[in-house]
Amino acid sequence: MRHDIVAEGIDKLISVDYTARGAITDLYAAARAQAGAPLVGVAVDALEARLKPGDRVLLLTGFPSRSWLIDGLTENDGPAGAGYLARALEEAFQVVPIVVTDGRLIRYSEVALRGAGLIVTDLDRALRSKPGPPAAACAAVVPFTCEEAEAREQARALLEALRPAAVIAIEMPGRNKDGRYYNVSGREVPTHLVAKLDVLTEVAAENGILTIGIGDGGNEIGMGNIRETVERCVKHGETIACNVRVDCLIAACISNWGAYGLGAAALFRAGKPELIDAIDIERIIRLCADAGAIDGLSAKVDLFVDGTPAPMNRYVVEMMGFLARSAASGWKKG
Repeated sequence: MRHDIVAEGIDKLISVDYTARGAITDLYAAARAQAGAPLVGVAVDALEARLKPGDRVLLLTGFPSRSWLIDGLTENDGPAGAGYLARALEEAFQVVPIVVTDGRLIRYSEVALRGAGLIVTDLDRALRSKPGPPAAACAAVVPFTCEEAEAREQARALLEALRPAAVIAIEMPGRNKDGRYYNVSGREVPTHLVAKLDVLTEVAAENGILTIGIGDGGNEIGMGNIRETVERCVKHGETIACNVRVDCLIAACISNWGAYGLGAAALFRAGKPELIDAIDIERIIRLCADAGAIDGLSAKVDLFVDGTPAPMNRYVVEMMGFLARSAASGWKKG
């Protein structure tokens, strides 16, 4: 029962329209109607049923930002959330987190993982770090092709080599029904700048691997689950709506916040609620910005995530931690 209370509380925290964009209320309602339960709860249930120590989890992120201007640029939204979630899953389930992204964006994920407290190393060493004993808290970042013609073959090879138990996309563009990629403003993102991680997600699903998508605008991997709602309720929705589906969709006000929420739910499930706000999300955001990641709203290299300041991100995580610790100890009045 307390798992349900915590999941419900986390869902409420991540689905309030703090930024007044006007999209998340409808997107969350549609995703919740499909799931029939708190979104983070459904996703963590699925992870708990699949994961065992030493398993590999792929985290897909790296939305090309201001792609009309410069290559190799991304936002704090995505890599920072992936870093937080990677540490949470490593702590909760003793898995090896592996971030998959466009090769031009690797540095952002590397600093986010380090900011979360993980050892970033090459893939071979990361795979040898679990399950132990001895074991180490290692992660790796690997590139994925931006070429459509190569994507399916590379996806098969990567999945065969790593045999992940789950694939989780955080703020990662997915193609629309016409096979194109768009940002939330309706501007097309050149396909040669998009790592074809939507193809990787689909190949993973074809092979029975758990797929989870986290998004906030309707154009991200997983929003195909509620495409009709995106087309109807989101500005430019008919153009930008992603057509790629997943097993579990988390719709959040900001994608990073969905990643924080899933990580917090996983840590509570593992009996480690004290770690939820011990993972320093402000540090992660700062390191991403220092690497050149931008705020998606202002397009400046600032300590903001979609217009929300880094301390506000910390407050949200702290509220998740307080909720989880309260549920773990039981509410008692003297």
